[in-house]
Amino acid sequence: MNRYLGALIILLVIGGGITMGGGLDRAVDLLSLIFVIGVGIGHAFGAKDGDNTVTRFGDGCVRGGWLGLLVGITLIAGTDYAAKMDFSTIMPALAVALLAPLYGYFLKIITMQLD
Repeated sequence: MNRYLGALIILLVIGGGITMGGGLDRAVDLLSLIFVIGVGIGHAFGAKDGDNTVTRFGDGCVRGGWLGLLVGITLIAGTDYAAKMDFSTIMPALAVALLAPLYGYFLKIITMQLD
């Protein structure tokens, strides 16, 4: 029971922080979330006998978050906006790229709590 209460507290604190910091619409990007969850699921499928798949999923989400950030930065760097140093276009794209590690670590902490 305590671990579910702990997971709920984590959800409330992170959700509240995001809401008070500017709103949930700034912290939601479906492509980043799909990328992170996809890598997490793929990592969980690689579990050996005796490995906990929930733990493997959480570890995979963290790795997927960092891979998503690298993919996002690579895509940003390849644009004309980056060559022109147009920060009004680069910064929103960077904010979206930074969501992938946030999602990865968020899912990891939840899986740690529920494991």
